[in-house]
Amino acid sequence: MGRAEAEREALKRFLLQEPLDRDGPVPLHEQIRERLVRAIQAAHIPVHRRLPSERLLAEWFGVNRLTVRQAVQELIRQGYLYARPGKGTFVAQVRVHQPLQWLTSFTEDMAARGMKASSRVLGQRVLPAPPEVAQRLGIEVGAEVVQLERLRPADGGPMALETAYLPHARCPGLLSFDFSRLSLYEVLRKHYGLRLDRAEQVIRVVVLSAREARWFGLPAGSPAFLFERVTFLESGEAIEFVRSLYRGDRYAFQVHLFTPK
Repeated sequence: MGRAEAEREALKRFLLQEPLDRDGPVPLHEQIRERLVRAIQAAHIPVHRRLPSERLLAEWFGVNRLTVRQAVQELIRQGYLYARPGKGTFVAQVRVHQPLQWLTSFTEDMAARGMKASSRVLGQRVLPAPPEVAQRLGIEVGAEVVQLERLRPADGGPMALETAYLPHARCPGLLSFDFSRLSLYEVLRKHYGLRLDRAEQVIRVVVLSAREARWFGLPAGSPAFLFERVTFLESGEAIEFVRSLYRGDRYAFQVHLFTPK
């Protein structure tokens, strides 16, 4: 038995550990969807590996292909799978679910999810503040700001492209630090005594330019989330304006909503 056949048999055994409940209240397609999710989470179907065909899954489960198709389409909608016309259906890279109520760095976000974050510094310099940057930071146009552009991988794959601006007067010598391995927020806290308090953030859906898409290894025009955030110190002074592009196929956002009291 070859490797592919052995993996297929292992997946079949995992999916069919228990028979489907054909008389209960849960629809068959929902039971199949849940089992496929568990198989994906347990890495019985690796990322970017093709799912067995609808015909084969229907044969395994003893159902018709329409039932399997309902389960598969729901998994595509939820981001667990993706379809390639003429090629089949494949397991997608798991999305990072990001809660929006906490002010944390990218490094802290990824560590909280058990993922190893890293940085690739694409550019860093001190320059006169352009009008929009000056307005966001509450400083004079032309005042010196530090610009730091980084590609942010997590578990080896590029997740975000960040361009941050900080008032040079508040953090002189900032570019002497190695931000390919250090957290910007940690440096601000430990070396400058700057304690971040809150932020104002706007999120928009955009499409990647050709340059941006190359950093992610994606086609130009791919969807992405654009974060524009101003971070404030406890004194109320703006310390950072950052634009962050997050790839749309790897990120989802989580918000807790409450009824008005």
